[in-house]
Amino acid sequence: VKRRMTAVGVETEAKPCAVCGVEVSKHTLFCGLVFCPSTITKIRKIRRSYEVQLLFVTLLTAVQPYLLGGFHPDTEIRSGDVLLEPLWAMIVRTIPGPASHILFGSVLACITFVVSCLYFSWKDIARHSSKIQKDWWPTINDMLVVGVPQVVIYILANGISWVLIEDRIKLPEHAPSMYEFARDFTIMLIVGDIYIYFEHRTMHKFVFLRDHIHSVHHSYKKVFSWAGGWVHPLEDLAAVLTQVACPMFFLHPHPLTFWAFVSFWTLMLVDEHSGHDVWWSPYKWLPYSVGGGGAPHDIHHYKPHTNFGFVFCIWDILFDTMEDVTDWYPGKTDFVPYTGGEDFKPVKGFVPEEGWQEWKEKKKCQ
Repeated sequence: VKRRMTAVGVETEAKPCAVCGVEVSKHTLFCGLVFCPSTITKIRKIRRSYEVQLLFVTLLTAVQPYLLGGFHPDTEIRSGDVLLEPLWAMIVRTIPGPASHILFGSVLACITFVVSCLYFSWKDIARHSSKIQKDWWPTINDMLVVGVPQVVIYILANGISWVLIEDRIKLPEHAPSMYEFARDFTIMLIVGDIYIYFEHRTMHKFVFLRDHIHSVHHSYKKVFSWAGGWVHPLEDLAAVLTQVACPMFFLHPHPLTFWAFVSFWTLMLVDEHSGHDVWWSPYKWLPYSVGGGGAPHDIHHYKPHTNFGFVFCIWDILFDTMEDVTDWYPGKTDFVPYTGGEDFKPVKGFVPEEGWQEWKEKKKCQ
């Protein structure tokens, strides 16, 4: 935890540092070391660097086969788990055909998406107190305009794919143990979250991607549940790849674990864009502000250069793109949104940071 030297009683009178010339009181004490402001600025610049994040993701991808490849060898024989075995036995007994289809997880994700969106739509219609930006509520027409096309597309896409793709998986005889379930679920969650953070940063980093693909999603400055899935088809494909890359290519988890993961992942997607701060959001129960959810991500649609995280905010903290929720919640409305306004027209919903700074300086001069 970064602390000012005054917090630990270090002498901080207004005199310049012998090394950098900056007042001692403006230096930072971290792990017993004193850092001058210029050094802190350089460190933060390195942490924000897209190249550093690219290196991080590349190394992660390179080591995954070695780290995860031995978890599920072909010769693995599972023994029944007293907690999950009854559930798995029921699935194998009642729906072996649908469950063995390679797209069964996609169908579960689609069902989770619709049900969770309906849940948050009810909260919007009922004007629930969990709403973050209480000065604006989506109308039923808003929900239908963006929700109906998505439901139709997802149903048609899943239906057609189900018929055309006949690939089947061999259902294991036994359920995973609780240890295996928790281990694989956690691994997929962390790795997938890293990938989707990097995908999100990439969409904002490159002007073409930002203005022609990701801008579709940012057409909503004040988000609600159905708006979370309002994305360009190419970005939708990229997001799905971040979700399934680890389980498909590296981990090969038990089908039950994978189905639970894709359902939870989809629920978190809807929560993140729901516009509500619900009690079960990761931001509420994970310590040290490392959890994502509606409250942290709501800020991103005001300040698109911050809070790229999904289930976790730890990557925003690590790469210095975090905007603390306590500074914004429950949704300020007394400022011009970062994404523009009448005086500064954004390009398809975006204002580059440098353009925003120039606009602010221009306003000051006026």
